[in-house]
Order: sequence, then structure tokens, then C-alpha cells
Amino acid sequence: MNKRNKKFVFGGLLLVAIALGLFASISSDNMTYYHTPSEIINQPDKFLNKKIRIMGLIEAGSVTWKPQETQLSFRISEDSPHFLKINYTGSKPDMFKEGQGVVVEGQLTQPGLVVASKLLVKHSEEYKTKEQQNKNSYYQSMAQ
Repeated sequence: MNKRNKKFVFGGLLLVAIALGLFASISSDNMTYYHTPSEIINQPDKFLNKKIRIMGLIEAGSVTWKPQETQLSFRISEDSPHFLKINYTGSKPDMFKEGQGVVVEGQLTQPGLVVASKLLVKHSEEYKTKEQQNKNSYYQSMAQ
């Protein structure tokens, strides 16, 4: 192999190594797993002041929405007596309602309290018009 080919191979390997290093650092920084409210409640020190993503259900009667300040607070649980309080500043998602599944991304600032930076409301995979929903409920009531 001549000098020119050696430089070409070395340069190619160097570029591949740099690309792999960048990919590894980017993916590890952005990787956030879903946790349950119980996991966080049972081990608050493990999650304190770290970026976390939590999946749970919005508790009935716990939602407080202040539209002027765009402040939303609510509690999430996983059908248990234990819950996490969530504080969020920003626009309230359209499909946000009590009993709905939600994914909260933010930081546990103190045990039991999460300051959210992002809310994702889980929804049904079925999309129906109001007319279709009314027909379905009519037929279901007739069947009973």
C-alpha cells in the first residue's frame, strides 16, 4: 500500500470513529426511559433533580388550570393510593382530562413533586366523527 492509500484509509477510519462517538454521546444524552409513579415515590433519591419521563393516569378531582398564567397542576398515579403532584407551565393539551393517560417529562424537584417541561396525552387509536360516536352509542343502548 502506498502512502496515499494509507492516508485515505486512516482518514476514513478517523471519520467513522468520530461519527460513532458523536452518535453514542447524542443517544445517551437524549435517552429517557418511562417510569411509573410508584418507582419514583419508592426511590425519590434516585430520581431527584434528574430528567425523567413518567407514565400514569390523571387523578379525578386533582386538576387545577389557571389559563391566565397558563399554569396547570394535577396528580398522577397508577390506580393506587400513591400519587405524584405535577406542576406544568404552558398551554394545556387539547385532549387533557381526568382519568386520561399522560406522559410527563420533567424533573423531580422534591419528593412527590415533578416540575414538567412536556406533557403528552395518550389517546385512543380510534378516530371517529361525532356522528359515528352517536350511532355507536345508540346501537349499544339498543343491544342492552
